[in-house]
Amino acid sequence: MGVGADASVEADGPAPGATGLLAFHQKRKQDSRDRLLAAAMAQFGARGYLPVSVEDIAAAAGVSRMTFYRHFSGKGALAIALFLSVAQEAMPRFLRIGRLDYRDPATVRAWIDGQFAADRENRALLSIFTQATVEGGEFVKRGHEYLADNIRALGEHIPAFALDPDRPEDRRRWIEAWLLIYELKDQSNHAALGSGVATDPLIIDIFTDRFVAFVNG
Repeated sequence: MGVGADASVEADGPAPGATGLLAFHQKRKQDSRDRLLAAAMAQFGARGYLPVSVEDIAAAAGVSRMTFYRHFSGKGALAIALFLSVAQEAMPRFLRIGRLDYRDPATVRAWIDGQFAADRENRALLSIFTQATVEGGEFVKRGHEYLADNIRALGEHIPAFALDPDRPEDRRRWIEAWLLIYELKDQSNHAALGSGVATDPLIIDIFTDRFVAFVNG
């Protein structure tokens, strides 16, 4: 065995420094992705979503156009990445109602009021996402998938939301749940942007009544 065995083990293992080099490249790739996301946020916030180009974002991030396309297929894909990041952070706050007395109107009202308040704080982001939906397609699709994820997650704690959209006996009820959550989030967004009837304080009372009626139905 001796030296021959040791040499064989070394030959089968990774080349010296390979693991560190891989980690370096992965970190560098992540750093450039993060810079692109940060640059896009700054550009979208300053100029709006629609006027900003891929070239604008890449230049602001200090990377090449080629590097941009290593991470994202286009501006829309980057907007989706931003949306999913924000949505992931917001999900625990939204699902909090499942750990509370979701049949109590006062509790539900306070929860909904908290959702509206959080959206007001994020109105700049909401404005960007609203503009991104103009391009439709994949962004809208991912938004709808996010709503379905909300219903599925609520169903883990609230029996009324434990529905399978593919089961004929659940389908109508699932659509009712989808509309409730969609309209709640949509009107919260409109309220944050100061748009339409959503700014009326009565909207929170109306959604409180609808939510309580749904979970007790």
